[in-house]
Amino acid sequence: MMSLEFEIPLDLLNDVMDFIIEEDAKLQWVRYSKRTNSVIIRVLISTEVIEEFLLRLAESVMIPLEVTILEEKIGERLIHEAFLFSIEVSGKTYPVFVLLYYNVSKFVPDKIVVGTVADAPQELIDAVFSKTVGKLRLLNTEKIKSTVENGRLLIYLRANQLSNEAGAGAV
Repeated sequence: MMSLEFEIPLDLLNDVMDFIIEEDAKLQWVRYSKRTNSVIIRVLISTEVIEEFLLRLAESVMIPLEVTILEEKIGERLIHEAFLFSIEVSGKTYPVFVLLYYNVSKFVPDKIVVGTVADAPQELIDAVFSKTVGKLRLLNTEKIKSTVENGRLLIYLRANQLSNEAGAGAV
């Protein structure tokens, strides 16, 4: 199981709550911030559905989001992160997520998953890979494999520790 925590504007709360109910995620808590007029939500989901959940969340909010992911394994607690955003290509807006797993190092992800819709045009893929996500330049990663499953395009990457310095186009 994984706990996901993210902050959304208050006006998106109903849409996100509907999504959480549809996905059968376990809502852990919701906190309101009067200062930012937003809510912080924590949900618990199965590890096996993380990519599907993130893509569907990106589709439901269509705004940039940073998601903190807590994975508890026997004897250790791992913190991963995901970045959700949308990109417009040829008049159509596509949801995208970039999931960064930190299993070995706390500073450099050892596994990266980029996800979007299965019918993504090449221009979308090029636009995604021109981004810097957090401190990770996606152009400086090594592609391991890509797959299309359940209406999602998933691209698995590995970070190149030596050449990954932040640059323009940060998300």
